[in-house]
Amino acid sequence: MPGSDKDSALSYHHQLLLYGKTAIYLGIGSSLAFGLYWMLKRYHTSADISERAVKSQKLFHGYVIDVSDGDTLRVYHTPFWSWFGNVPVKKRGLAKYTISIRLSSVDAPEVAHFGKPAQPLSKEAKEYLAKQVLGRRVCIKPLAKDQYGRLVASVTYRKLLGPRKDAAHEMLRAGLATIYRGGNAQYDGHLDKLEKIEAAAKKSKKGIWGLKKGEYESPAEYKRKNK
Repeated sequence: MPGSDKDSALSYHHQLLLYGKTAIYLGIGSSLAFGLYWMLKRYHTSADISERAVKSQKLFHGYVIDVSDGDTLRVYHTPFWSWFGNVPVKKRGLAKYTISIRLSSVDAPEVAHFGKPAQPLSKEAKEYLAKQVLGRRVCIKPLAKDQYGRLVASVTYRKLLGPRKDAAHEMLRAGLATIYRGGNAQYDGHLDKLEKIEAAAKKSKKGIWGLKKGEYESPAEYKRKNK
């Protein structure tokens, strides 16, 4: 009997080891499967990006297909497997296969829409952003979604072998945007830096800061008046 009890204890111990190993292998397998799924999944629109994915702030990449104004653009998501594939060039039906992205942190002059007049330098802001990112592969860090369903994100890019740049920072630096101070503002921990960039643009009277008295109206003020 004593021997039998010892054998039973050893058998139970082996079972525990077996269950433990199985749990570890299943955990590793699940993690690998999730990682592979993340690399292969392609977002067609911002609606495909879950709240969990936004909260995780996991980076993804894509090509900028269109620039709507100085703080809004559309990106064709390129998961790892499609980095070297063809990027659609058609402009029709963009809403069905591209992600609408609102640059975090900044507010650019409003373009004309819905019968409302354009703000001064809105065209220049749109053209400047397009010059920076249109047709380029960018890195996107999701931060939130706004009331229109757009992805609020930081967008960074690199020209040739130069340093990586943040599109929102560059718009501020050129004086073609202000810091966004509205609800659900997302600064990704860079508010101090953003304020320094904006202050330097103001001091140099770049872009909107060089407008004559009475010509300048912040995008936030313009939107409040034209609701």
